[in-house]
Amino acid sequence: MADIVSDAKIAEMIAERKTLPPDWEQQLNGFKDRDDRYEAEVDHLEGGAGTSFRIIVRLSRVKMNDFSVVLIAVLPENPEFPLLRYDGSSHNHRNRIERNRIRRMPHIHRATERYQRDERRLQHDGYAKQTDRYQDLPGAWNCFFSDVDLQYPEEHQLGMLPVQLPRFMGG
Repeated sequence: MADIVSDAKIAEMIAERKTLPPDWEQQLNGFKDRDDRYEAEVDHLEGGAGTSFRIIVRLSRVKMNDFSVVLIAVLPENPEFPLLRYDGSSHNHRNRIERNRIRRMPHIHRATERYQRDERRLQHDGYAKQTDRYQDLPGAWNCFFSDVDLQYPEEHQLGMLPVQLPRFMGG
């Protein structure tokens, strides 16, 4: 079993300043065509305290409200540790420990020590809270951007999702 990451350490990693690499736009514009979705990621994102991160952006091929923006910590003891995930309203979410549901509303998943310790081996980021801060992928990106203290490289001044969206979204 991988080491348990404390809630304090999770909060510290989320708050850690992260500067996007110079080629972040090319990485996000490189949507790969998966079976049921488009997916892009930004690799080699270094935090101010030395933590390595990845960002994954997913978008359904058919549903505009089926998307995710994910922050993953690349830890020596757990190279794929999901910290945060901003999901669209395409599905219900159930918090298994709390036994409550979020019904087809945007929601934000967050890794918790409690979910890591549960004997049912739940997803680290299995806990989620409903949000009204965004309704679509660009809105989720903007919330994510500010919540995880992302910084553009010095040559960029304005923040916006650079992704060329699939045709059904007007891209």
